[in-house]
Amino acid sequence: MTLSQIMYFLAVVKYKTFTQASDELYISQSSLSKQIKALELELGHTLFNREAKENTLTAEGERFLVYANKFSKDYAAMMSDLNQMNGDSYKSPLVLGVLPIINEYNLNDDIVLFQKLIASSNSYVNLLEREQEELVNMLQFRQIDAAIIRMDSLDLSKYEYITYMEEPLVIIYPDQMEELNKEYVTLEELADYPIICFDKSSSLHRTIKHLFHERGLYPKFSYIFKHHEQILSMVNANFGVAVIPSNLVSTSMFPNIRVTHFKKPVTSKICLVRPKNVPITEPLNLLFQYFESTYHEANKE
Repeated sequence: MTLSQIMYFLAVVKYKTFTQASDELYISQSSLSKQIKALELELGHTLFNREAKENTLTAEGERFLVYANKFSKDYAAMMSDLNQMNGDSYKSPLVLGVLPIINEYNLNDDIVLFQKLIASSNSYVNLLEREQEELVNMLQFRQIDAAIIRMDSLDLSKYEYITYMEEPLVIIYPDQMEELNKEYVTLEELADYPIICFDKSSSLHRTIKHLFHERGLYPKFSYIFKHHEQILSMVNANFGVAVIPSNLVSTSMFPNIRVTHFKKPVTSKICLVRPKNVPITEPLNLLFQYFESTYHEANKE
């Protein structure tokens, strides 16, 4: 039995259906079903009455729910207690999840500066670097206080957020594909090429697929990678084309890459995010104030 399986169980209880739960957790429905089935096999009991409209708990599921809720609360209390042991015991931690892009976006500088600003207070920042899918899950289950993530595929009504950056998505292609060497390229033109894309743990995977699907296009996603450096390397080696945030493009390290654009700009938004209807701690309030004062006016210009 794993922590993820327990959290997945609680998500299905909360959202009533595997479809809704998988959407909220940013995992496939088949993956969620397999994890719940594995949990049931280990426990030796069926936890859900699987029905068309919604899944209800069996008697055994109701009993397991008591323990799952207790485990979730105990886990959160344990993490809070252990975090307070990081340094002086009187200090209050702010657990901040970040995408593995903080160097490319100079987020390290911002977080270091914020840490200096609160150095005299009873707070400190505890950074946790994870992929988008895991950070969203951790926010939902209150395992982290906030996250710096992409908002492209999230339900904005569920979060308080401050925009850190909004950047265009661009098209990158190898210099050997001279027919793409023009100011703008359409999705219809791209659909004829092998697409190199981020994997499902990134919100960009869903964003890019949606771009094609809303135009009735279903190109071949030939190569799927977790990190943007791998995508750049594959395009540089003439394996295909990719859609990628402009700030992640490095033509100096990958000299065979060329960049073009969509005629109608497509953007990706990176934000500091916390769930709504969750009590805000003083360290988190300070962080939101810092982002508000630093980036709100800049983003309005």
